[in-house]
Amino acid sequence: MLSWQVEAFIKEKKLLTFNDRVLVAVSTGVDSMVLLHILETLQEKIGFAIGVAHVNHRLRKASDEEENFLRNYCQKKSLPFYATCWHNPPTTGVEEKARTFRYNFFKETMQTYDYQVLTTAHHSDDQMETMIMKMVREGNLFSAKGILPRQSFGKNQVLVRPLLNVAKQEILDYSKENGIVYFEDQTNASLDMQRNRIRHQVVPLLKEENKQALQHFQQLSRQLSAAQEIISEQQEHWYQANIKEKRDEFEIDVNGFLALSQAQRFFFLEELTKKARQYYGLTLSAKQIGQVMELLAKEKAHWEMDVEQTWQFQKSYGQLFLRQSNSVTDDIEPTTLHTGQSSFLSANEWVGIFPKDQVKVPEKVKLWLEYRQNLTLEFPSTVIFRRRRAGDRIQLNEQLNKKISRFFIDKKTPRASRDEAWVITDLQGNVLGLLPYVFSYLCIAKETAKIHYVLLYKYRE
Repeated sequence: MLSWQVEAFIKEKKLLTFNDRVLVAVSTGVDSMVLLHILETLQEKIGFAIGVAHVNHRLRKASDEEENFLRNYCQKKSLPFYATCWHNPPTTGVEEKARTFRYNFFKETMQTYDYQVLTTAHHSDDQMETMIMKMVREGNLFSAKGILPRQSFGKNQVLVRPLLNVAKQEILDYSKENGIVYFEDQTNASLDMQRNRIRHQVVPLLKEENKQALQHFQQLSRQLSAAQEIISEQQEHWYQANIKEKRDEFEIDVNGFLALSQAQRFFFLEELTKKARQYYGLTLSAKQIGQVMELLAKEKAHWEMDVEQTWQFQKSYGQLFLRQSNSVTDDIEPTTLHTGQSSFLSANEWVGIFPKDQVKVPEKVKLWLEYRQNLTLEFPSTVIFRRRRAGDRIQLNEQLNKKISRFFIDKKTPRASRDEAWVITDLQGNVLGLLPYVFSYLCIAKETAKIHYVLLYKYRE
């Protein structure tokens, strides 16, 4: 009866098909031995071929005995058998590191021996335990859906769980009815691990409260998967409409964000969180996302919020940036340039001052954005490029000498862009220009003046 149930589930979810090469992960516990037995009965009927993979973790006295038992079992059944040993297990974080070691071995074996499908023996009780653990540990809607019957396992490979609709008790009954030999892992009884505490102390209580608890968790998992599919489509739409991706930076349209409902704003930022983790390994906590939502709702023109190490949220007028914060300012060495010379101010900025008929632009920067200023013979032959400092002022016209900080405020220049601007001075410290924004009134050539030099500032965002 159980093999029929598993066969129907395999066909419904299209887990295994004709000509598949299937690697079965077997620990010699009752779950994986029952899975192996059922797949042996189905392989000829469906038309797939199976091999067996085993990891000897060497964490228990019986580990070698289990490996030898499984090796002999596969030999008698003429099943390909692949095994490895974990020679140097760590003293901390054993469960997670063992899992990583195990799955790396499965992946290597699949690639080496051309298996497309990995099967594991996760069942309904595992699903319930996993969902509870995820809710306790993460409190995240999507991860609370637990285990999937089928998921990608690398390029052209999948991981499937044919027993996911089967209760543990059904597995035990099947093993008894079919005389299946298996090994009991005594560590499963230990309450040192969270999964075991949930398995032995929480799940039995829930089952006692409602005999349909297992089915209800499976139902909830399916509903969460469906909800995720719908929400993910919306998240991608909001993301594409309101976020520009740049190198080491996300630029968010605040007005677009504020046009969303509160619930939509949350899932919008969840998508940003996912992309930040995917692109840069950056982790944004639920608390940080909540703080960003609160700050944006206050509609304050400027604010900054540290996220992690060098990353910051930076709000400036209608834009919100998630970017690597700059260590800008006086700790950046000024650059001195003489007429006829050029220099890279950073990896993404180049500047040169040339006689107007002798401009030399490196091939590398020709397609970058450009700021150009024509200059007269009175322009100093030696100038300095540095970051702005408190008190810097620039002469904008005959009457107006304005603080650079005030200039930025009046122009509503984003705060991060202010920090990236270059101040040009002569050797006496007089401000000649502010790249890439404006030049001093005193340096701008009059319409009738003869142009002798050209300043070129090339940059890329």
